[in-house]
Amino acid sequence: MGRARRREKARALYKKIAFFIISILLIITTIRFTLSRYRSRGHSDANVDLAFYLFKEESISQELKLESILPRELPYVYDLYVANHDDTDRTETSIQYTIQIMTTTNLPLNFSVYKDDNTEEDLVTGIETRTDTDGTYYKFIDVQGGSFGFRNDEEATYKLHVTFPKIYNQSEYEGIVEYVKITIKSNQKLE
Repeated sequence: MGRARRREKARALYKKIAFFIISILLIITTIRFTLSRYRSRGHSDANVDLAFYLFKEESISQELKLESILPRELPYVYDLYVANHDDTDRTETSIQYTIQIMTTTNLPLNFSVYKDDNTEEDLVTGIETRTDTDGTYYKFIDVQGGSFGFRNDEEATYKLHVTFPKIYNQSEYEGIVEYVKITIKSNQKLE
């Protein structure tokens, strides 16, 4: 009788272990399937690097990350979106705006700005290099802006072209970071 009970206990133990292993495998498979399904559905339709929404007289700044920029012939292109509305609000007065790009002078980069896909008219109106109180040099690039009314939703898309000339393909520029801040200044438009 003792042997029969031990066999029965052993079988019950094997059944519990098998049930536990099967349960773990089912949980892992379910989690994998759920996560891969979630990831496969995630996507974005946005194709702009920075977006600015202007509602009143103000100054809005955002930093642009120039990651892994290497010397090459083709420019790096960043899209800037400016609008007088978002999903819930719209400006209540006509506004005009200007764009200013501030960048460190760590890398010998060239900047040009175009509205939409019109690459014939560079909107850069002036470039000035100044130092701050710590002696750090900054380049200030003024860009022609535009204006928006208040009756309709309006927007403008700009293309910022950043060129790192291929002649600077030297090890001394490796790993250097360039800081770029874009500021949109808006004022009420007097008609």
